[in-house]
Amino acid sequence: MKTITFKDSQKVAKAVAAEIIKIVNQKPNAVICIAGGDTPLPVMQELIHEADLKKVDFSKAYFVGLDEWVGLGKETKGSCIQTLQDNLYEPLGLREEQIIFFDGKANDLEKELDRINAFIAKKGLDFILLGIGMNGHIGFNEPGVTIDSEAQVVALDEVTTRVMSKYFDEQLPLTEGITLGFKQILAAKNIVLMATGLKKAEIVKQTVKTKPTNQLPATVLKLAEKEADFYLDEAAASLLEEESL
Repeated sequence: MKTITFKDSQKVAKAVAAEIIKIVNQKPNAVICIAGGDTPLPVMQELIHEADLKKVDFSKAYFVGLDEWVGLGKETKGSCIQTLQDNLYEPLGLREEQIIFFDGKANDLEKELDRINAFIAKKGLDFILLGIGMNGHIGFNEPGVTIDSEAQVVALDEVTTRVMSKYFDEQLPLTEGITLGFKQILAAKNIVLMATGLKKAEIVKQTVKTKPTNQLPATVLKLAEKEADFYLDEAAASLLEEESL
């Protein structure tokens, strides 16, 4: 895992967006996965800005969802699909067939897993942007998760259920997540893990200093087929010794 530190979160976002744009310009029908949540929002804004300037054309690209809260759909503010739909997919004018996303409200979650697994088995992932949870989770791959699995339903860790209230307007009785598995994540052609802000400094330090273990899922990215890049701002990297770009 290669760690790269930038002066601030906006420079991180610009660097990540540049990577995505480069890939899509080289391969217009690329398969892109961008995590939901707060951290990637500046990246989404950069992509929209560059698309508006005609620096990139996403009309042939595919966007795969990383994860979703089981029981939630796009009508719930804070769901993964709502975050991405409102902040990226809709502003980019993506068509429905370009978006391959878990339905957290599906009656048959096994069919959802099969659907997503089949798409990725056929198309692969050209780029994946990941965030890191306070417990080191990647998507909803929580501590102790099986690392050789494809998409799966996972019981939410206590840390996740404790901090999830920041995403929602009300308390929700969520206990499970549906997520891409590490078998798929590690096989992506380009992997970027992104962390910004002082609150992520401790988990960043643990991730960088710890050998791969499923007890700290972010460390599993060190096993990727192609070396993963860990993009940080100065605050998130404050417990490391790095030169800033």
